[in-house]
Amino acid sequence: METSSNLPPHQLKSILEELGYSLVDRGQYWHSQAAFRQGDNQTALQIWKNSGVWRDFVENTPPLPFAKLLEAHFGNDKKSIEKYLQSDYNPSTPVATQADRLTMDRVYEESLLDELLPHYQFYNDKGIDTKILKELKGGYATKGKMLRRFVFPIYNEHFQIHGFSGRDMSNREGAPKWKHLGRKSKWLYPYYASASCRESIAEKESVILVESIGDLLNLNQHNYYNVLVSFGLDISPKLLCHLIGIDVTRIIISFNNDDDKSSNRGARAAVKNYLKLLTHFDFSQLSICLPVKNDFGEMEGDDFTTWKDKCNGDQLKRGKEILAFAEKMGKANELPAAHLKNLKLLRSYVE
Repeated sequence: METSSNLPPHQLKSILEELGYSLVDRGQYWHSQAAFRQGDNQTALQIWKNSGVWRDFVENTPPLPFAKLLEAHFGNDKKSIEKYLQSDYNPSTPVATQADRLTMDRVYEESLLDELLPHYQFYNDKGIDTKILKELKGGYATKGKMLRRFVFPIYNEHFQIHGFSGRDMSNREGAPKWKHLGRKSKWLYPYYASASCRESIAEKESVILVESIGDLLNLNQHNYYNVLVSFGLDISPKLLCHLIGIDVTRIIISFNNDDDKSSNRGARAAVKNYLKLLTHFDFSQLSICLPVKNDFGEMEGDDFTTWKDKCNGDQLKRGKEILAFAEKMGKANELPAAHLKNLKLLRSYVE
């Protein structure tokens, strides 16, 4: 595949703007957000004007041909890709990209929330105030794919619902504890669902990363609103882009502390994500601070004080502990090659 698009800069610019890129002129190249994954980090991509060759700083890619950028939008739709690569193509009518179509598929009507019942007793019994559940617009579903679940709507950056996460209330045998509708990899929760979340992150300039909505609710209950949910053990590209873009001074990884299990999956995942983040953030900005019990739902008042003191502990000491744990994982071949590079970087900070 050729590395150059053979398109003049003015035509490249028109095509990129048509596809939703907000271009910032840097002389020989443009900076832009990664529109193909609905990113909002304005410096994620570098696109050269004379060739269309581009790099993704968030994903740390090598320089790629312009055709690869089109593939990110249109997938296997070769007809659309070839149309944009034609030298006589004249951008005029907006075209729905693959990313656009996926977004449309994920958007739900706000009126669906009217069908959720305000049955909050389950979470009230767990110590969660009703006001927290109401702000997140959660409710009990009596029909549909989320039948007999307490459902939380997931909002996108346009404040549209593009997914749901539901906690099982039935105790049915074999029913998963949590069920999700939508693409979790595109979720940024509860940033667009909760004004308290957005305001707290802006005020504190810090973010606490947790695995599940259950952890989020318990932290909210103890007045920690600067919390984002990863919905699993890996930080998605969407979440990573957001963290880079909001200019925080501290990121605390607080995955579950499976200390009663031999593998402690939460701790291992926390270390992997810590090393991933070390590519984009300084050592002083990152920390791992697991719950003092298995998860935040099992913690009580004094436990949160202990956890807070732990989070505010000596940064260098914590860094050395993370390094020791990561080195064991490296020797056991549990770290990807990309993380091994950052293991060396971490060592340079703490030794």
